[in-house]
Amino acid sequence: MYSASGAMKMNALEQQILSDNLANINTTGFKGEKVSFRSFKPNLIRGDDNKIVGSMVAGVNVHSTHNNFSQGSLRLTNNPLDVAITGEGLFAVETPSVDIQYTRNGHFSVDKDGFMTNAHGDKLLDQGLSPIVLDMRNISDISIKKDGSILADGKSVTRLTTFKFPQGAGILRLAGDKFDLSDDGMVMQQAVGDSFHQGFLEESNVNAVKSSTDMIKVMRHYEANQRSLKTQAETLRLLIEVGKI
Repeated sequence: MYSASGAMKMNALEQQILSDNLANINTTGFKGEKVSFRSFKPNLIRGDDNKIVGSMVAGVNVHSTHNNFSQGSLRLTNNPLDVAITGEGLFAVETPSVDIQYTRNGHFSVDKDGFMTNAHGDKLLDQGLSPIVLDMRNISDISIKKDGSILADGKSVTRLTTFKFPQGAGILRLAGDKFDLSDDGMVMQQAVGDSFHQGFLEESNVNAVKSSTDMIKVMRHYEANQRSLKTQAETLRLLIEVGKI
């Protein structure tokens, strides 16, 4: 009974993650999440002479949840302030509470104060982690090169860069399309070799067909474990009834 109920909990968690992935299929720069499980340490079964005669696995638990940072497809928007990344890095943005967070969503606009911001009101940061300012009242053409250089009417303004999580770092998934380090003792690293694509956005990397198929499989496993649990519960009830006779 314990194994079946534990498996149902794991099925429910996996279903929740798959559902969240599918719900964000149209979220720009969204990265899917995965969960992996592992079995509990087997319980050894010993005979009357204390010799091991077998083992019994008591179920599974969560081994880890991890983010799938694989490249998403690029979609042409022709918006000069839209920027897509190819490579492993993320944009650095400064939130209204002055926290630095990271995202692959490159849909930006210029606010009333001239800051390049995203839909959350976060300011896009350059290679020196300073907010990027564009005085659009006096600019007729914005150009963002593949190396991240930003030019206003042909004159260099600043340069974008991307950041990556250190090897083994804990990654905190925030609302929507943003991430941060979960360990205050670690520092983000500059990514190398990334390219920027002006007028494009990176789409979610969630595979809708595979995720839908996985959800059906998980639901079937859940239902099978549910039936097993009911059968075991009924068997236990009958044994208790027999014991009363």
